[in-house]
Amino acid sequence: MILESIRAFNHAAPFRPYAIRTASGETHRVPHPDFVFISPRGSYVIVIDARERPHHLSTLLIEEAVLLNGRARRKAGKKTA
Repeated sequence: MILESIRAFNHAAPFRPYAIRTASGETHRVPHPDFVFISPRGSYVIVIDARERPHHLSTLLIEEAVLLNGRARRKAGKKTA
């Protein structure tokens, strides 16, 4: 089911950024479809982060894929005028 969600998010027009959360609690942001690859048999998902480091995720350990709201998080302690 989750793989189908990831595939649907990647093929959506217009594309909306999403995140993949694993059983360990890690969250991997997917800002563009080019940042994610699903293995041919669907056993692994590879997500490339902002530093271009690959993260190999077993699909057995992926808990959810959720759309992001599109806003960057504000750093704590900074106030806007």
